[in-house]
Amino acid sequence: MSGPPPGLLGTWLHSHEEDTGTAAVYRPAGHPFRPSRKPRRGLEFRADGTVVELRPDPGDRLRPVATGRWEARPDGPHRLTFPAEGGRREVRVLSYGEDRLTLAK
Repeated sequence: MSGPPPGLLGTWLHSHEEDTGTAAVYRPAGHPFRPSRKPRRGLEFRADGTVVELRPDPGDRLRPVATGRWEARPDGPHRLTFPAEGGRREVRVLSYGEDRLTLAK
C-alpha cells in the first residue's frame, strides 16, 4: 500500500448534485459549491496513506467516523479500505484529478 497522490491530499466534499447511478463525485473543500440543504459528507486524505471518513454531526459540522487506508494497486483500480463490522469495507476509485474524485457507489 502507498499513500494517495499529492494532488489528493486534503479534504474533499461530496458533490451529490453530480452523482450518477453508479458513481459518487467529490470536490476539494474549497470548491465553489452551490448552496444545498443536504449536508455534505467528506474524505480527508493524509500524506501517511490514511483516509478519514467525515460525516456531518447534528450541527452540520464534519466529524471523523472512520479511518481507513488508500491502496494504490498497479494491477487494478485504486481502493479505499475502511474497517467494518466483520472485516473491511472497500471503495473503488473510478477516477481522480486535481479537482474531481469519483468513487464507485
